[in-house]
Amino acid sequence: MNGHGKLVARYQRTLKRVVDLRTMQTISSDELIAADPDRYHEIRRTATRARNEKTNVFVCENCGYAVYAPREPRTRLPYWRHRKGAPRDCPWWTGDPSSLDEVNASQFQGAQESPLHLKIKNTIAELMKADPLTEVGSVVIDEYLVTGDGRRRPDVRAIYAGKPIAVEVQLATTQMPIIDARENFYEREGRHLIWLTWNFLPVERSRMLTAFEDIFYSHNKNLFSFDEEVLAASMADGGARVRAFWEGGAGWESKVIRLTELTWPATGLPFAVAPRPPWHEDFRSRWLAATSENGTRYPDRIHLLDELAGKLNLEGVNGTALSEADFESFLNCVLSFVLKLPIGSRQHNLVEVINTFLAGSRRHGFARVMRKVVVSTGEGELLERTSVREKFAKAEQELQDGPETVTGRIALMLFPELFPKSAIAPKK
Repeated sequence: MNGHGKLVARYQRTLKRVVDLRTMQTISSDELIAADPDRYHEIRRTATRARNEKTNVFVCENCGYAVYAPREPRTRLPYWRHRKGAPRDCPWWTGDPSSLDEVNASQFQGAQESPLHLKIKNTIAELMKADPLTEVGSVVIDEYLVTGDGRRRPDVRAIYAGKPIAVEVQLATTQMPIIDARENFYEREGRHLIWLTWNFLPVERSRMLTAFEDIFYSHNKNLFSFDEEVLAASMADGGARVRAFWEGGAGWESKVIRLTELTWPATGLPFAVAPRPPWHEDFRSRWLAATSENGTRYPDRIHLLDELAGKLNLEGVNGTALSEADFESFLNCVLSFVLKLPIGSRQHNLVEVINTFLAGSRRHGFARVMRKVVVSTGEGELLERTSVREKFAKAEQELQDGPETVTGRIALMLFPELFPKSAIAPKK
């Protein structure tokens, strides 16, 4: 086995399984490695926030001690690691990690900041002062903000277009706990934070610096950079700008954008371009737009079911076949429980929705799936209603659809939150 293979084996096997205390589901090392980037960063940020808040979410299945999910520097594969202080007699013990202070001291070798970092933050401050939308006298460089919750020293802060903002220049690797702590501090203080790097060169996500990927997720899958062109454009008319990067259909896209053109949400960090929703969410939105109390209109229904059939990629299954099998009613019934109101019908409540749905004999095979929907959406008490219980009892006497059937595949594809394959099933 070569060196790379040994590293992969080591980080796959050392700490084999953890438990998510919120759900009591187990997440193995192999599942963590196989997680898609969005799910991995959800886990990474959740574990970091728990550490900063001195709580526990993910714990070692063997010793019960808290863990987090860094990446191995050479392979960039994620792996589970114990937090500092875990019992050394745990068979899966991964060693005591360095403290954040130790990591930072090693990284910067005692220096407070690099000359480039100093130049960028002073340049940003000058551009902010020159922008007419900046409140006069509000630009402050490298001074502490002190609140009852602590203190932070943003590289630049100002009142811009009536909004208090903070700019943090990010050039080197920074630990996720530091990123999360700063973001939470500024949000509590009511200040909008912008992470800004220098002359970002788009690379494959697998090759991005971990800190850049962390702030990419913070900014709703946008990354903001500063470069010579941005500087020249800003100086030409006095309007502060950044270069925004985001992932398009064919890879990275970018544009130079004024700060006023960013979307500034009430909570969370600003962004330039919202990421495209996952296909299943987009499909559900388009299905709902084509649906009224009279059902899902034709021909939109067939077009959408054709698209769904194309995703299934099963021989002999097309939109017409799905329509004939009454998948319109199936989707509208599931959506009724997801959204907590009748969809595609004139029923008055969810009891009427499920009773009417199961009244049709050709829908009896959907019963087992619908029972899972009812429970997963928090409506399990409806199953105790006499009318509902009787409808399910009759329907479930027929052969039921399972995960391997067309019905099961559609349910998994369109409603992954209701039918998780595992604790970290990849998002579609």
